[in-house]
Amino acid sequence: MTRVEAMRSSQTLAHFKRFGKAALAAVVIGVVLFAVWANPERMGVGAAGSQQGRDEIRIELSNNGFSPSEVQHAPGSFAISVENTTLSTEYKLRLTAEDGTVLSEVQVQKGSSAWTVTLQTGRYTLTEVNHSQWICNIVVQ
Repeated sequence: MTRVEAMRSSQTLAHFKRFGKAALAAVVIGVVLFAVWANPERMGVGAAGSQQGRDEIRIELSNNGFSPSEVQHAPGSFAISVENTTLSTEYKLRLTAEDGTVLSEVQVQKGSSAWTVTLQTGRYTLTEVNHSQWICNIVVQ
C-alpha cells in the first residue's frame, strides 16, 4: 500500500468513526424521546385545572375564597398552585388532613404560590389561616 493510499484509508476510517458516533447519538436521542413520548404518566392525571405536561392542581384565591371549592387528584406527588387575586400582603395557606392533622403551612409574602405535596387516598382541606371560611377540598382517590 502506498503512502497516499494509506492516508486515504486513514481518512476514510476517521470519517466512518465520526459518522458512527453521530449515528449512535441520534439513535440514543431517538430512544429517549420515544420513551418520554410513550410514557402514559407524562400528562397530568386529570386534576381539576391541571395543565398538559405539568402535574398540578390550580386554584384561584379571591374575595370569595378558593375557586374551585373542590378539586380531585390521584394519589401521589403533585403541585398545588394558588393564584392569589385578593391578598396584597403576607398570608398563610394551610393543608389539613381529614383527621385534622396539619400537613403543611405555606407562608406567602404576597402574590401567588406553588408547592409540591405527596398525598394518599383521602380528603384534605386547604384554607387561608386568617379566613377560615375560605375552603378548598382536595379529594385524592
